[in-house]
Formats: sequence, C-alpha cells, structure tokens
Amino acid sequence: MSKQTLPTPAQEAPAENQGNVVVSRGGTTNQNTWRNIGLIIGREYNNRVKQRSFIIGTIVILVLVIIASFVPTIFQVITAKTSSQTKIVIVNNAGPIAGLDGAALTKYIATGLNGATAGQSTNGQSPFAISTAPTGSGATEQQQMKNGHLDILLVIDRQASQDVHFTYYTSSGSLTDTTQTQIQALAGQLSLLDKASRLGLTPTQTSSLFAQPAFTVVNTKQNQDTRSVSDIVASYVIAYAGIILIFMSVFIYGMGVAMGVAEEKGNRIMELLVNAATPFQLMVGKIIGIGAAGLTQMAAFVFVGIIMLLLQNPLKAVLLGNTSGAFSINITGTSITLLILLLVYFILGFLLYATLFAAMGALVKRQDEVQNAIQPVTWLFMVGYIVSFIGISNPNATWIRVISYIPFWTPTTMLMRIGSGSVAGWEIALTIALMIVAIAICTFISARIYRFGVLMYGQKPGLRQLIKVVRTQ
Repeated sequence: MSKQTLPTPAQEAPAENQGNVVVSRGGTTNQNTWRNIGLIIGREYNNRVKQRSFIIGTIVILVLVIIASFVPTIFQVITAKTSSQTKIVIVNNAGPIAGLDGAALTKYIATGLNGATAGQSTNGQSPFAISTAPTGSGATEQQQMKNGHLDILLVIDRQASQDVHFTYYTSSGSLTDTTQTQIQALAGQLSLLDKASRLGLTPTQTSSLFAQPAFTVVNTKQNQDTRSVSDIVASYVIAYAGIILIFMSVFIYGMGVAMGVAEEKGNRIMELLVNAATPFQLMVGKIIGIGAAGLTQMAAFVFVGIIMLLLQNPLKAVLLGNTSGAFSINITGTSITLLILLLVYFILGFLLYATLFAAMGALVKRQDEVQNAIQPVTWLFMVGYIVSFIGISNPNATWIRVISYIPFWTPTTMLMRIGSGSVAGWEIALTIALMIVAIAICTFISARIYRFGVLMYGQKPGLRQLIKVVRTQ
C-alpha cells in the first residue's frame, strides 16, 4: 500500500516532511475517503488548538466569563454595604384611627411598609425604621431632617369633617420617590378603615372591603408558558449567551476556514495537497477539523459558565449571609435541554456556513482578499443575528416564525424562540431536518466550487461562471 503525505501549512517545499500527515492510497475508495478525511481532521484540529493565539484567546475569554459572572454579586454586595434604612417618625395628632393608636398603629404602618419586602433585603434588615414622636411635636423632627438625621416625618391630623389628614415631610429631592407612593397607598387604606369604623362597620365587614375579587385568567394560546420565573430567566440567559457565542464562533472559525484555504493557495501548498487527497476530502476535513477546535473552545466556555452560575448562591451566602432576596439563576431540566439544543444548532450552523466560507476562500488568490470575498456570507449570517434580538418583543410573530424556518437564520432565531418558551417540539425537529438538507445542498455546491477554485490562480470568476461550474463540474 503506497502512502503520500499531507504537508503542514508551515512547509515551503515538498521535501520538508516535519509534521506531515500520512494519507493512504491503498484500500477501497470509501475506505481511503474516510481515512483521508480523518487524517485531515486531525491535522487541522491539532494545528488550530496548538496555536498560541488559540490558547491565549481561550484563556482571556474564560477569565472574562468568570469576571462577568461575579458582576451581579459584586453589585449586590456593594448595595448591601452602602444601603441604609429609611428613618420615619410618625406624629399622630388624630387620636385612634380605626381603633388603632400608639403601638398598634405603629405596628400596622410598619407591617404595611416592611411586610411586602420582609426578608428580601440582602443585608438582612427591614427597609424602613419606624418610630413615633409625642402628640403635637414636629418642629424638632423637621430640624433633624435638615441635619440629615431623619428621612421622613409623617404627621396625622383630623379635619373638621373628622376625616384623617396626612402631612408628608421628606428630605428627598427625587422626582420619583417610591417611598412616598408606598406611604400614600397606606394612608389611603388607613383613611378607608377609619371611615368604615365611624360608619359602624364590623371588622369582618371592613376586611371584606379589601378582599381581592375572584379573577381567573384563561390563556387561549397553545403551548402557553407554564415555567417558573427562575426557569424563564435561565432560559433567556442561556439562549442569548448562546446566540452571541454562536455568532462569534461561526464568524471566527468560518473565517479561519476561508483564511486557511487562501493561505494554502498562496503558499502553493494546495498543489501538493490535491495530489494526496481529493478537493472534497480536503474541504470536509478542514471544515470538521476547525469546527472541532471551535467546539472544544465553546465547550470550555459553557462548562466554566455553568460552574460560575452554580457558585452564585453559595458565594452570596458567604458574602451577604442572606440569599433570599438575591437574584439567582437555576440550572434545571429546561435549561439543560436548551444547552443540548444550543450544541446542536452550533454544530449545524457552523457546518452550513463553513461550507460557504470554504468555497469563498477557494476563489481568492491571497489572504488579504478573503475579507471582501466572505462579506456576502457574513451579511447573510448577520440578518439572523439581528432578528434574534429584534424578535424578543414578539417571538410568536408570523414573520419571526418564517425566518426561523430558513436554515441560514435558524441557529440564532430558533434559540431566541426556544428561550421564550414559544416553540413546539415539531418545529425544532423540522428546523433541524431543514438545516441538514441545507448542509447537504451547500456541501454539494461548495465542493464543486472548491474543486474548481483551489488550483485557480487567474482572474476571479463571475457569478455566471460559478453557476456553470456548479452545473458541469
């Protein structure tokens, strides 16, 4: 069995055999085809992952992923350390309000303000510190506000109509004072309770005034989202992180395919390679080898990202001592399914675009021409990337669904739709099947262009000539 070698890109002449890959010439045609493709895959993969730029780039991005994962926790720690309670003093000149006075009234107000947020503060304290001042006072408290020792003074009086009147003193200059809104709502409740008490309503009758009405929501949309909030947040985070990752990986490694072909043409190494393997074997081996390198890098990013997400709650427990109000993302069955689909769409998306990048790379004479040659493919991919961010506002729109079925835009738009929980299982299966068909068609077309272009060093062919090549090669 005779053997021939595939030279590495660093070789300048066939006599230099360091780093060569042995390609078999014996055996059956099918055996040689797959053996040669396997050897080319190994060559491309090893050359890629051993590059200093690959190693440094991977380390830098992993560090950025780790830093980015700590940002929410860092903000929460800073907020917890710098936040303080809002100090409120109540002066009740109105006497009993709905039978509440003194400590009972203070407790009612404290429960109304702190009850909705109890246990949610990351520093373990209630948002409002409430105290009372003697009846008829107020001047001293207003001076305390000017000195910055008090935030809010609430004075309660009775009008001639016996209705209660609330005067709200604040040292805040904000036009959007949420505390004022909360206290105003609580004052409305107290006023209503006081009127009900003066009208002779029993406590049961008064409580019925605040009872929530029966309210049933019937969603007629099929496949409605029944996931928990944590599942929804996790799905969106994974989906959009995946979209960005797919965009970067397909673009970077797709360009790597085109640049690799152009480099081998420029160094005349291609003339040696086509004597050791067919252009189809070279193209498929290069695509899969570089794609495997990209998948390795992507797997590292995803693995570290998941580990960082899982460490968030333990880290917050150590730094804050309380995670009940902390934002967290739970890795559940839903998000694991999304991660699997992310992997599937990444592989299919890369294979689809890499065939186009390889064909474009085969049509140029030098590496500096690659950027212009791949622009049509780049813009084609950009459409799906942009739509995936526009479509978040209405993922069920007809035009979004139609675009997600088009294989060139499926990887990004389908991840967006899956993250929103608006995709049926048959749609996922259909888009995967359509992408496989598209990959087969593009591989067939690109292989013919590649076969024509790898040894072409003259003028770049036009569209009409390329169509003729595809039909006749």
